[in-house]
Amino acid sequence: MQEVVTREDHGACVVLTLNRPEALNSVTDGLLEALEQHLDVIEKDVSRALVITGQGRAFCAGSDLNERDGDPAVRMARVHRLVERLATFPKISVAALNGFALGGGLEIAMACTFRVAVATAKLGLPEIKLGLIPVYGGTQLLPRLIGQSRALQMMLSGEPVSAEHGERIGLVDRVVSDGDDVLQQACAMALAHGQYSLPAQQAIRRAVREGADLLLSDALRLERELGQVVSSSEDAQEGLLAFVEKRKPVFKDR
Repeated sequence: MQEVVTREDHGACVVLTLNRPEALNSVTDGLLEALEQHLDVIEKDVSRALVITGQGRAFCAGSDLNERDGDPAVRMARVHRLVERLATFPKISVAALNGFALGGGLEIAMACTFRVAVATAKLGLPEIKLGLIPVYGGTQLLPRLIGQSRALQMMLSGEPVSAEHGERIGLVDRVVSDGDDVLQQACAMALAHGQYSLPAQQAIRRAVREGADLLLSDALRLERELGQVVSSSEDAQEGLLAFVEKRKPVFKDR
């Protein structure tokens, strides 16, 4: 039986591939369950970073409209848990957009820390064209990345944007010309950021994520609290000692 999500280890970078190319890797309950199971393992293993990509010509074309049984509210809640988990995942994650990233596919990509896209990729939230709205996190994630006005333009028109346009507006972090390079570049980006102390990485991401919704005074208080915790860590002491000794620090994630 075909695995709907496969895992490959590229050194310290784990690559999860959405593997339903015949359906443009569209989201099903089975795909969500497989992603959740892989994340359970990756969260605890020795890997440093995560890349999610798609098999074939699409990253993910959204929800599988042929799977419409069951309570939609249950599916939405499940995807929201996945999106929130990716956004707060303890390791850096990069979406390697090898092709179409539409609807729920783009929403999963936006939950990752970064996005690398092949130049031919198309990104969009087309739900309005079906009389629907984005319900896998898009109404909240997209404005946080590109601002409210641009997000409304994308969602109310339903029109996709190119990878290059996505890079200009902050939806994409890097565009590569060749499909074979997108995975390599995504892994390189993930490991470049994921090589440092995990507690420090996590604190920075939390400060940015949570601080954006706070008053400045409260956000600065959060920064102080996180800074105090991180500065007392073993890794912080090692980093300062390595600086004095003019050597590369050896972090132990504690």
